[in-house]
Amino acid sequence: MTTNYAELLTALRDDRGHLGPKNLKEVEEILGGLRPGVTITVEESGTIRVEESGRRPSQPPPGTQDAVAAYLTRMEDGGAAEGYVKVRARKLRFFARQHPELPTDPETIHTYLRQFRTDNVPTRQDVWKALSALYKFTSDAYGMRNPMLKIEKPRFKKKPGQRLSRDQAKRFLSVVGTDLEWALVTCYFGLRFRRVEAERLRLGDIKSDYIIVQGKERTEELPLLPLLRDMLLKLQNGRGPLSPVFPIKADALAYHTKQLFKRAGIDGVRGSPHTLRNTAGRLWLTYGGDDRANRQLLRHGNRTMTDHYSELNIDELYVLEERFNPMLNLMRELPTTFTNTTGVRETKADSQSGDAVSTWNYETPPTTDPAQLLPKILDRLIILAQMAHELRRALGGNGHRPERLQEIREYLEHQPIY
Repeated sequence: MTTNYAELLTALRDDRGHLGPKNLKEVEEILGGLRPGVTITVEESGTIRVEESGRRPSQPPPGTQDAVAAYLTRMEDGGAAEGYVKVRARKLRFFARQHPELPTDPETIHTYLRQFRTDNVPTRQDVWKALSALYKFTSDAYGMRNPMLKIEKPRFKKKPGQRLSRDQAKRFLSVVGTDLEWALVTCYFGLRFRRVEAERLRLGDIKSDYIIVQGKERTEELPLLPLLRDMLLKLQNGRGPLSPVFPIKADALAYHTKQLFKRAGIDGVRGSPHTLRNTAGRLWLTYGGDDRANRQLLRHGNRTMTDHYSELNIDELYVLEERFNPMLNLMRELPTTFTNTTGVRETKADSQSGDAVSTWNYETPPTTDPAQLLPKILDRLIILAQMAHELRRALGGNGHRPERLQEIREYLEHQPIY
């Protein structure tokens, strides 16, 4: 008995069909090393059936809504963060409304993707990622072909990072007034939250010295300094631990943030929560913070393997956060003095053992011990070095700027002398 080798290889999606007819026994020997895990059945009529192990035989594609629901269930069972599932669900359900029957034609999906902007934002790319994950799931679960393999990943031009200068950040903080405004600035600037992460925050996520964040793809922990904790808890108003910290949604929080930018007279920079997050990351380095700790506090996912194995624990992050947090460093420089900043820090080990906790103060009591004065002196030197750089620019070839010199002089007059 003979069979058409080209037809068999075509069924296996192989490109060696040009070899021509062969004896069935020879075909079976070749197939032994060609596609492991593939079951080949050649019937007497000459019909060839191909099935891959772990997959169901090819069947009619499911409805899009059913496929999306099954995929989201798989995400939840796999431990994906609640916020990540919600974002993915929003993209895929919009797709399901436009295509009730799951399309398998790449051109149909191309047409769908074209409706999304791609100039300077990754919207189309994000939708492509969501559809790629959905079709990979349906390919594994239902044995259907994956049309996304024929659709190239969309590209977009990345804009330079939006962030505030140090002077702009000080001006921004100086216009914050209400408890709600301080709480949202604490999240976006002090704790470097992403826009939707503030909406997901619950009162029960606020611990004694750390905070639980429902992140982009997973639940994470961040060190929480006493003053920042107090600012968040001002919105508690007797509510329980399962209540959201903010009584409004992420879009409304973003609107309030934008209004603060306008009130501070900051132009030329996008007034968004993400701008505050980027600003905090940059100023952390300006104040002398460690780059590795900065990346961990920003919770970026693209760390190298070295960074992954050298992550700092929560107590080590707390020490660095206490010294280099941009929001608190800027607040210390504002004319208004925050005096009620004494807090009690309880480490995880303390909370588990019930031992005495250590006290923590923003303002170090007067001391003559050089070992205790040195860190603060170094912080001042960093600030003065930046002031010297700005002073040199103010006296540059384009003529001096008297208003900037006056601002620097007033700043230096208010600095303590050690």
